[in-house]
Amino acid sequence: MGKLPSAQELLEQLKLIAGPFAEYALRGRKKYVDLRLRQDQAVRSIYIRSADKIAKEIRRLKRTGAGSEMNMRYLASLRDSLKHNGIGESLQELLTKDIVKAVDAGSTYSLEVTMSQISKTKLVKQPLQRAFFRVNERAVEAIWARTQHGLHLSDRIWKHDQKYRMAMSEIIQDGVATGADPVETARQLEKYIRRGRKTLAVDYPEMMDRMGNRIPQDISYEALRLVRTETAAAFGEGTIAAASVSPSYTGMKWVISGSHPIPDICDDLANADHGLGKGVWPPGQEPPMPAHPNCLCVLISVHEDTDDFMKRLNEWTKDPKSHPDLEDWYKNVYSEVA
Repeated sequence: MGKLPSAQELLEQLKLIAGPFAEYALRGRKKYVDLRLRQDQAVRSIYIRSADKIAKEIRRLKRTGAGSEMNMRYLASLRDSLKHNGIGESLQELLTKDIVKAVDAGSTYSLEVTMSQISKTKLVKQPLQRAFFRVNERAVEAIWARTQHGLHLSDRIWKHDQKYRMAMSEIIQDGVATGADPVETARQLEKYIRRGRKTLAVDYPEMMDRMGNRIPQDISYEALRLVRTETAAAFGEGTIAAASVSPSYTGMKWVISGSHPIPDICDDLANADHGLGKGVWPPGQEPPMPAHPNCLCVLISVHEDTDDFMKRLNEWTKDPKSHPDLEDWYKNVYSEVA
């Protein structure tokens, strides 16, 4: 396997593929990268806020006379806080916004390329803008509708809510079983959320011996991986959906990232040969993103040479029968929303 591309080399590849439309490709990529960069802190903040709320409630209970040791009164009082912890609602709210933004980022390149081309003709832009808006809406719907292991995205979000509730309950129940100081139990919850199970093993070895592997190493990591994966899927869905309504679209290129220390499915996708160029997939056969969790590869639509396309488009305006593919696009995409 050859040298993997760095982030800068990846951008150079996108610029090379996009040619005169490199600005549009980089604009869409920046939208996506900016979105990904803020997600880690956004997800962790959801978990930290919830754990801090439970820890605050434990301290309040001690101050108001629930006892100087963890007991069943604490457990009974905290059940409602654990049940309504806000993890599921917050993850759903975050993904609702980020999926829309990722689809928009994915559609940016094809939208900008097509609008640039159409601006050189007598066709008005509004019908095409509506066509892109409609396919973006469908792309968002497709992400929420897709299933993994028989579960829709909303179901998978609530599974993370349940895992969090169980992990918090394990620490609280251990405090009740041992009669721990409530303030210390509150600290354990706060430390676990921020630093993971490894910190508890160092600071509270006896407790970890009792609990074993009943709590995850990092309770927020799986949720973060879910958010990353669904955002990547939305970016890919938006990329493919937008390309499908562009009349100059000829194929979808899979550009491999530098996050593959050993060959995997992404290498196969990036090296596939369908007669359109290395890694370029025919319309209708585009591989979905991501190929695996945390995949950082890129899909970029390939468009007909601008001069060739504009020549064909001008010929078509004079004689619609001269280019059946453009006539089909006009009837089934452009005119449908005109």
